[in-house]
Amino acid sequence: MAIAAGEAYYALLEVFIFLAVAELLRSFSEKIGLPTLVSDLLLGILLSGFALGGILNALLGTPIFVVNNAVLLFADFSVILLLFAAGLGSGFTGLRRAGPYAVGAAIAGDLIPFAATYVVFAPFYGTNAALLIAVAAAATSSAVVASLLQTNRLTTVPAGQFHMNVAALDDVVALVLLSVALAVVGGPFDVLAVTGNALELVVAWVVLLLASVLIIPRLLRLPRLRETRGMPFLFLFVLVVVVIALGFSAVIGAFIAGIAVAESLVASRTREITEILLVLFGSLFFVVTGAEFDVRLFLQPDVVALAGILALVAAAGKLLGVYPFARLRFDRRISFAVSAGMVPRGEIGLIVGSIGLTSGVLDRSMLGEIVLMSILTTLVGAILFRRAAAGLAAAPSPGLPDPDRNAAAK
Repeated sequence: MAIAAGEAYYALLEVFIFLAVAELLRSFSEKIGLPTLVSDLLLGILLSGFALGGILNALLGTPIFVVNNAVLLFADFSVILLLFAAGLGSGFTGLRRAGPYAVGAAIAGDLIPFAATYVVFAPFYGTNAALLIAVAAAATSSAVVASLLQTNRLTTVPAGQFHMNVAALDDVVALVLLSVALAVVGGPFDVLAVTGNALELVVAWVVLLLASVLIIPRLLRLPRLRETRGMPFLFLFVLVVVVIALGFSAVIGAFIAGIAVAESLVASRTREITEILLVLFGSLFFVVTGAEFDVRLFLQPDVVALAGILALVAAAGKLLGVYPFARLRFDRRISFAVSAGMVPRGEIGLIVGSIGLTSGVLDRSMLGEIVLMSILTTLVGAILFRRAAAGLAAAPSPGLPDPDRNAAAK
């Protein structure tokens, strides 16, 4: 659909207002310990056309605060950057070195809330919508995890590294689930067909990942390509085009590109450039997602109740999935802290909600439930983690005896 000149003008004005106010709120939210993802969502809700933004539109007689195609285009660019940065942060080497317990925690931590959410919500919304909502409920916010670890100065301790590895692998599992869910949505539900599609998608995903990791870092060793600062982003754009052509979501291409570039000689420089871009545009997707939330949904008890149930199932499923594998490495308190730190939902869940709304599989009520779930789980997870985080600094190094088990043995 074409974007009119006037629509593009007001969209640009709206985006700049969103970014300016988000940056002002960011420093304030950090001082009070509020995750920036939550503050960005709340800002979007406040400035939406359903709240203060609608009042300002009426007073000014100009449709400034409207989520139109042009605004969504800017938000999609923000999503690409977020997932590219997530891939850069984990890298293939980091994923490979995560260890079997981190792999198990990531897989179980996604599959348990995914399955539980689907079982609970399929009777309400049907297969297609329940699948996307289940994916949204499965994926941990790696951005919130990184923020929690950095704030508490735990990025270098063994438990903190284990926690970050689980979060990075969680992104991979969630994106595979998203690929499978998008392949299933819209088609007849047949167990054999779904299983076959899932296997094909997983194989295609792995092949594309391995090919990218093998080829892109080698190309970036060439002096001419290595010296060109924009070359990693060229690979990003190419991979996004490739995955769209293959039927994947664009965010998957961005994540794979980040993982591949992270293995190259220009990884450090690319991270610096990406961090600058995220300072400028990283908050936009969350603000726009909040702006799509209709505050009148708060007046609908069924929506609020379902959002609460979704948050409860998502949090409980994540705790049940992560804790047993963390317990194999650390004592009870530290294992609970790691599990609680995986409760916050965010980027991928909101991306899934946005994709579902755009495709017509989800409606605004369902998106509202996902937004509320993300806010609730992020706040609860952050509070639980901070209360238990003091024990992380005392976590035993890998291979050292577990103090709880030694005490029990004595």
